[in-house]
Amino acid sequence: MSRALVDKHLRAFEIGQRQILNDLREMIAIELPTATEVIKYGIPTFMIEGVAIIGFDGYKKHNSIFPYSGSTNMLLEKELAGYEQTKGSIHFAVDKRFPKPLLRKILKARISQINASYPKRTGEYLEFYSNGILKATGKMKAEKLHGDWKWFRKDGVIMRSGSFKNGQQTGVWITYDQKGKPYKKTNFGT
Repeated sequence: MSRALVDKHLRAFEIGQRQILNDLREMIAIELPTATEVIKYGIPTFMIEGVAIIGFDGYKKHNSIFPYSGSTNMLLEKELAGYEQTKGSIHFAVDKRFPKPLLRKILKARISQINASYPKRTGEYLEFYSNGILKATGKMKAEKLHGDWKWFRKDGVIMRSGSFKNGQQTGVWITYDQKGKPYKKTNFGT
């Protein structure tokens, strides 16, 4: 349903600008294969595991990319020198495609920033591969792994799952094959 909302949003633009925005949309979708498209803050946005990665939109005199972090622009100051910017956006011409290599750098910087923001105060921990696919999820307590954890391969298939208690493995741990089927169980007790 969200993809349909993005489609509807983009239909409001003239054909040329719409094509440029759709090209950007497709480039992002290829770079972030597990992302979900939504409308967030009124603009098309790619989300992974509830985290806004990047947004984009068109305006009368320019198109914009929104990395959802003002510091992304500072990290790529040299690469973005030729682009008009605000604290949270990067503007580019209405009639020119955004360069794929620069988009990749923005996404890589954004994923690195997101990874560095964990663990949260609640203990929640997420880590992503550079393509936005979830690498690990779990909880931390007093800077130690705690509770249920899962690790995934770069293609998104689960690799291992198990529990920790104050940083120590506990209970049954499962290792999965390349297709995500359990092939080994190890019991670490309670």
